Amino acid sequence: MFTNKSDKKINEVSTVIGEATTVEGRFQVKSSIRVDGKIFGELKCDGDVTIGKEGYVEKGIISRNLYIAGTVKGNVKVQNKVHILESGHLDGAVEMKSIIIDENGHFHGRSIMKNNIDKITAMKSKKNNIVEIEKSISDKESDTATEKEKDNNLVDQHQ
Repeated sequence: MFTNKSDKKINEVSTVIGEATTVEGRFQVKSSIRVDGKIFGELKCDGDVTIGKEGYVEKGIISRNLYIAGTVKGNVKVQNKVHILESGHLDGAVEMKSIIIDENGHFHGRSIMKNNIDKITAMKSKKNNIVEIEKSISDKESDTATEKEKDNNLVDQHQ
């Protein structure tokens, strides 16, 4: 309903890399971007990245969401969703919460879904806590058994 200025800025496409444009090196955008040209280097974007049909990015992308109609070669780290459209190509490792690949869209590489990483980490953490609790209980039980043995030895010595 109400959006603040920073949300509006992130959602608006304020930068367009045209078909005749090539960018090399690191590229950082505080809003959303559309790429119809070529970027050779890392693209870091606070908003969404849209790669047009003629767009090409090689090296890596970090963004909120990524929509690919062109080609991306490299590692991708996205906060939310990657959507590979029917003309899109993604070649590389991608980390995201969800991925959509339209019919005829291409993905070649490795994917890591963030939700699963969080769940696995939480499960491992719980498992470690359970092991620690079980260990401390068994340590207490062995301490209690050792004390009983000492008491029995004292009783035996006095008899």
